[in-house]
Parts: sequence; structure tokens; C-alpha cells
Amino acid sequence: MIKLDMCIVGNFKSLDAFELYFSKFTCLIGLNSSGKSTLLQFIDFISAQMRGDISGWLKSRDWDGIELKSKVANTNNIIIVLGFYYNEEFYVWYLEFDTHLRRVIHEKIALVRKPSGLSKSKIIFEVKNSKFMIDKDGEINEGEIIQEYEGSFLAKLKPELLPNVIVELREYLQNIYSLDLLSPRELQKESKDSSILGLSGENLSGFLNSFDEKQKKNILTNLQKCYPNIVDYHVKPTANGYYRLEVTEKFEEKVITNEAKYLNDGVLRLIAIFAQLETKQSFLLFDEIENGINSELIETLMDILIASKHQIIVTTHSPMILNYIDDDIARESVKYIYKTKEGLTQSIPFFDIPSMAEKLEMMGAGSAYVDTNLEDLVEEIEEVQKRKKEEK
Repeated sequence: MIKLDMCIVGNFKSLDAFELYFSKFTCLIGLNSSGKSTLLQFIDFISAQMRGDISGWLKSRDWDGIELKSKVANTNNIIIVLGFYYNEEFYVWYLEFDTHLRRVIHEKIALVRKPSGLSKSKIIFEVKNSKFMIDKDGEINEGEIIQEYEGSFLAKLKPELLPNVIVELREYLQNIYSLDLLSPRELQKESKDSSILGLSGENLSGFLNSFDEKQKKNILTNLQKCYPNIVDYHVKPTANGYYRLEVTEKFEEKVITNEAKYLNDGVLRLIAIFAQLETKQSFLLFDEIENGINSELIETLMDILIASKHQIIVTTHSPMILNYIDDDIARESVKYIYKTKEGLTQSIPFFDIPSMAEKLEMMGAGSAYVDTNLEDLVEEIEEVQKRKKEEK
């Protein structure tokens, strides 16, 4: 079983010398333009490496490869270090991505024996100088890379060539999904059968049609926790080969069925979120999770997300989100994202900031957030980090 633990990023947009530790549930807070959405884009970018379709990923966001690099750094290459656990052992995946070639030119995966660090690591996969090496259970496979590829070379390899840890990591990362551009208009549209929900919510009806009966029941159960009047939802084929989403509600003895185009933004967003929770165990990304959702439903939604089998990252500007996170979880999961004076995005556990830790002793996480001018925290953070460096 894979669990992402941490990432270090160099030269991806505003992320440079950036480090973040993941929890099972991670909540990102910070001012507008601090880099929260950029971080979600970066994690989705990691997934694109394993899917091997960087051009398609860039096209879906209407970006060019050169736009990925930082405006501060003086290199075209993006550096990524991803730490993860597999069956309680710790591994590190290192990548050097060339923004012009749109592929990883140097990468390796190593088993790291903590706390010894990389000096005591065992490399099980490496690509360097157009050559590859795979160590599968002690059997070494080496060769020249002659084929063209995008992203990670791992995207091209057959699973039987790879050790189980890499097979499972690849599947886990391929199934990372970001709902950071949800659009009510796209959610409402009829669509063809699809195993993937689009970035903007396109293909929702076709995506719902791909689930089995147990998954559909789970989606309905979660939906009814938020909207008790909903008795069912249906995905119906249309004459032109598309699928149409309909939701049925009951008010006393009156039963009303509405097509998706007549449903409100909140209902459609929740259906999309709950549907995504029924996919293979992976890492899910939700930008400004509270958007379009009634405040009285936030507690229910948070309970469902925190209990999910997935690792989840949400971003929020709402103190209500924090109000429904237990203090113990908040200490670990709430990360403050901010920009330095140089314009680079950085991260720190929100309640590791001394003034915030003190407030959490007296009030809830949401109240502590409301009671704070976030702009005033940067100087305090810099002072904390300076003291840590001096202690080392």
C-alpha cells in the first residue's frame, strides 16, 4: 500500500526550494496568490509524469512547457523529490524534468533506510544518460533508451519488468485526480461513457455510469447525508449516444425529478466529489472545497472526506472548514502556504507557528484562523526558521 509522505520541489512556477509533508488529510490555507493552487497543479503534474502524456496535460490547462519553470530560477529543469511509504518501508523518487524536451532526463527510485538517509539507500531504478537500470528482486536489467517518451520513462515500461513497489507507485500516481477547475456548466452537460471525470467536471454523467451498483449506492448514501430529500439519482442514455444525469427528490408525497441542467451548483459539486471518492485508492485534490456548497453541509462533507480511504488535499479560505477538524488532526494537517519577500512559495504547519499554537490551546482551529492577520505571520515564521538554523 502506497502513502505519500513528502515532496521537495525546485523550479516549478513559484515553488522553489519548497518542501511539504503530507498527512492522510491535508488542508492548505493562505492568502490569495500564495501558491495553494500552484501546489495542487504540481501534484497533478507528478501524476502526468507517470501517465507519460505531458503534452496532453499542458493542453488541458492551456499552458506551454516553458510556463512551468520558475521566473526566479536560472534553469529549465524542474527538480522533484517525492518520499513515500510502501508496506512500511520508505522510498524516494528523484526526478529531473526538462521543460523543453518534456521528459525526465534523470530519475531514480531508492529504498532509504531511515534515519541513515540517502547514503545508505538501495537504488532499484535509475535513468541517466539515456540508459536505464531496474533491480527487480536482485535481478538487474540494464539497457539503452532508444524510444521517444514524455514524462517519466516508467510510463513506458511493462509491469512485469518492474518490482511491485514501482508498479503500485505508478498506479497510485496515475490515479491522482485534481478537481481544481470545476464548472457548473460542464457538470450539467450530457456526456459519453467515460472512466475519467474532466478537470472542469466534464463527463460527469458518463463517469457516473461507469460505476458498479455498490459504488452507486455509496454515492447516493453520502449525497443523502447532505440532502435527505434526495431518494435516488439516475444516469439515462439519450438517443444521440450520450448519458444524462437526473436526480429524484421527495417532498412529503410529491416526487420531483430534475435533469442536471436544472440542479444547483452545490448538488452537482457534491455528486462529483462523492463520485471521485469511489475511484481506486489514490490522492485526490480539491481546490477551495467550500465553493458553491451551503455552509450547513460543510461539517458533513468534512467528516466524509476525513474518513475517506484516499489521501486528500483541500485548499480553503473558510474558517468553517477548520472548525470541523479536530485539534489533533489540525495540528498535523493544516499547512500555511505563503510567499517570501522574493516571491517564492513556502509551507509550514500552521500550528507550529508559536502564536498559532498558543491560540489553539484557547480556541478552535477555525477561531484561531479568524483571529489572525495572515500577513503578519511571515516575519514570525522567518524568525522561527532563523532560530532553527542557528540550533543546527
